[in-house]
Amino acid sequence: MEHDEEIGSGPAVSLLTGLDMSHIRLCPAIGFNRIVGGRYKLHILCVLHRGPLRFGEIGRSLVKGGLGNPVTPRILSRELKDMTRLGLLSRKEYPVVPKKVEYTLTPRGEALLPILSEIIRWGATGAHEDILATTNASAE
Repeated sequence: MEHDEEIGSGPAVSLLTGLDMSHIRLCPAIGFNRIVGGRYKLHILCVLHRGPLRFGEIGRSLVKGGLGNPVTPRILSRELKDMTRLGLLSRKEYPVVPKKVEYTLTPRGEALLPILSEIIRWGATGAHEDILATTNASAE
C-alpha cells in the first residue's frame, strides 16, 4: 500500500527516499521550513559553525553574505530568540559590563550542518543566481 486512505495523511513510504514514513505526522519538508524558514536562520547556522559569536559579530556577518543589506537589531534578536527557543542555539550571558552574550550551535543545530552544506554545494554551481535572475527578469 503506497498511500494511507485517511485525509491529510501522507505516503507510508517516501517516494523520494524510500524511507518508512508511517510514523511521521508532519511532512519533513514542511517541518524543516517551519524550523529554519525566515530570512536569516540558515545564514546564522552557517556563521556559527565556526564557533561562538556575539550578537554584533553575527549581525556584521549577515551584511557580508546578504549583498550589503543590513539586518535590523530587532529582526536579528527575534531570529536568535526563535532559534534558541527551538533548541538550535544556546545563549550564554557573561556577568560583565558592558553586557556580553555569545551564541553557539547546540547539537540539534549542528545536526542541520550537513543539510546546509549540501545547500551551499548546490549554490556553488550558481544555480540559485540563475533562478533568481530569471524570476527577477520576469517580474519586471
